[in-house]
Order: sequence, then structure tokens, then C-alpha cells
Amino acid sequence: DGSALFVADSSNDKIRRVEVATGAVTTVAGSAITGSADGVGDAARFDFPIGIAISQDGSALFVADSSNDKIRRVEVATGAVTTVAGSAITGSADGVGDAARFDFPIGIAISQDGSALFV
Repeated sequence: DGSALFVADSSNDKIRRVEVATGAVTTVAGSAITGSADGVGDAARFDFPIGIAISQDGSALFVADSSNDKIRRVEVATGAVTTVAGSAITGSADGVGDAARFDFPIGIAISQDGSALFV
């Protein structure tokens, strides 16, 4: 609805929310502890997240977790983080889930109908 911006705070390994009207900043997921873990809120770990795409309904963020070579999903309402694709193994391979390989993904976009992510 345009009331918030979402930021990949890369060097702090966090996904942040900025309220447009007030400038208030809160952490949606991640902590200053670098790692690679699915979890909720500060239990989730990122390593230099860079790109963010938001789902059409605004309920989910898709994050290029660059140094982990993964694409992650963050639920906006809860801060729950899950890995969509990729693994800690760097490469260039098509596949499903952790069989897919990336090498420092940066940009990410979502199709208009929400059915595909482009990395």
C-alpha cells in the first residue's frame, strides 16, 4: 500500500522496514550475526542480502541472499524466513530448491502475475 519501504541492510545481515510517514525503522528478519538459517525474526540468518522483490499482495519479500548463494522468502507479517532456492554450494545450475545453484545473486524481480522470480 506504499506505507512502508523494505531494505536489505547488507552489511548488518538484516531485512528492515521503514515506515514512510514517520521514518521509523524496524527489523523484520535477521540479526547482526552472519549465517545461513531459516527461522523467525532474529533467529533467521543472512549473509550480505542485497536484492528484494515484494509479492503483489505485499505479504512476502523475496531476497537475494548474496553471500549464501540463496533466494529466501520473508513473510512480512511474521518475519518467518524460508529458503526458496539455492544452497551454500556456489555454482550455476538449474534445479528445484537446493538443487539450484547461484553465484552471488544480486538482482531479483517478480513477474506481474506473481508466478515467477527472476534472478
